Amino acid sequence: MSALPFDVPHLDAITNLPQGLLYPHQADGVVFLISKGRAILADDMGLGKTRQAIVAIQVAAPDGAILIVCPASLKLNWRREIRLVDPEASIEVIGDRADRPEDVRPPRWVIVNYDLLKAHAARLHGITWSGVILDEAHFIKNNSQRTSHVLKLLGVSDNARAPVIGPPQVYLLTGTPMTNRPRDLFNLLRCVGHPAARSFISFAKRYCDAYRNNYGWVTDGASNLDELNLLMKEASLRRLKEEVLDLPPKIRSWVPVAVDSPAALNAQRAFAQWFAASDASRPNDTAFLAQLTKVRVALHKAKHKAVEERVKDVLATGQKVIVFTSFREGLAKHKKTFGEACVAISGDNTAEERLAAVDRFQTDHSCLIVVCNLIAGGVGLTLTAGTHVIFQDLDWVPANHRQAEDRAYRLGQTERVTVEYMLADGTLDGFIAELLEAKLRLIGVVEGDVPPDTSILDDLYAKLRSLGSGLLLENKLAQATGEVRERLEALAKANTGSGSEAAKSLLDAGVREFRSSRDPSQIYLVNFGRGGHLECTCDGFRWRGNCKHVREVRVG
Repeated sequence: MSALPFDVPHLDAITNLPQGLLYPHQADGVVFLISKGRAILADDMGLGKTRQAIVAIQVAAPDGAILIVCPASLKLNWRREIRLVDPEASIEVIGDRADRPEDVRPPRWVIVNYDLLKAHAARLHGITWSGVILDEAHFIKNNSQRTSHVLKLLGVSDNARAPVIGPPQVYLLTGTPMTNRPRDLFNLLRCVGHPAARSFISFAKRYCDAYRNNYGWVTDGASNLDELNLLMKEASLRRLKEEVLDLPPKIRSWVPVAVDSPAALNAQRAFAQWFAASDASRPNDTAFLAQLTKVRVALHKAKHKAVEERVKDVLATGQKVIVFTSFREGLAKHKKTFGEACVAISGDNTAEERLAAVDRFQTDHSCLIVVCNLIAGGVGLTLTAGTHVIFQDLDWVPANHRQAEDRAYRLGQTERVTVEYMLADGTLDGFIAELLEAKLRLIGVVEGDVPPDTSILDDLYAKLRSLGSGLLLENKLAQATGEVRERLEALAKANTGSGSEAAKSLLDAGVREFRSSRDPSQIYLVNFGRGGHLECTCDGFRWRGNCKHVREVRVG
């Protein structure tokens, strides 16, 4: 176990765990979670966040009930993982009709999916939990009834200045903490009690390039990314596969597909005509997405035959294939074409059916293909028997693709993984691909180990707003000015910028003093260190969770 710069409670219990239970990086992750109490574990997909969280909470909260909130598709996988750590565990899976254990003991572990929080709110809020684990924690990035239930379970008040109360151990697990834009991080930071998340408007002004228009605050942009990068290191631990595992390479490529379908070309033409007649000063996302969906469906159908042929080519080499699609029609057609050699995973499957499909793909040599809905099959599943991943469709959210790619590229993979994105040549697919590349670079700036050079970021502020405020305006600006290419180049430079000294400064600990400019006799103290959030004694920090003193310490 490598040394970490903070005191470690329960160290004996951690070091006495059975040999082989944890990889070295997982042991470090367990130490991090226990030492922080409330933390975000943002390891790359496939590094075993589930195992780390189970072991950490077993050690840190040996008594009392533990709640796990996860997507419905992952509930049975959590039960399986808990039993691998503790074969005698008493587990209840809420909503699983087949789960009727003979054990009469009160459950130590309660597993519930996000969609059932409302129906079981009275019971869940009436229990004093020793610990709570949120899997795929980016599910609570938006304000919703689901998010409200989660915040209440974690003791997070609507009053920004109220202290966080509730379970002493709270672990948020996500391989994609920032799915699209910096505002995605706000609720995650609230859950772990980070002071920067006391006020959304303050957070948005600082990190989302927030501005007012005639309809209210627009918070879709990005700003001060170097500072946000350092702030995230105070609340989260993130390791990449290439840093901690000796995995074979992953190769990603974009494969152009010639499209001559009259239906696809007509859909593209109709979209262009509607787009040209729209008012760019008043973006209408609802209308835009409705029009766009018609084009995406038409392109999906036009690419189907090419994807089918590509699958056959890969099968001829002896590899298993994973196909991701956004539409049911394609999923059903692939299943019909490949018959018993293919299993399908969609949102219509029960958890048991999904687990059975995964097990068959992983263990049955006659099962060569798994066709997955991009959302339903893109999270929480291990599909390492497959070495070739094909995307028939593109999603607007980079995190959905990152999650899906890493169903194959994770612990247990021994072969090179090839990822292919099938693009309808000369269509809207090309724009979506460029936009995905730009957003992936933006996410890399925030999540990366080395913060970007702040001088480079100055040039990004105006451009990044077009990544946010409405897909209609974004598309129109990009087509008119070619800003997608500029964003790609600027973001690539930002991601390789300097700033390692600022990152290293977080490994130090101590107190910095600042004298008030209004009252020289008043001294403000900033406590800092990698083991905790930066805190300042000034009034600005107390009300907003941020101040100029903290910012100065954070950036070194």
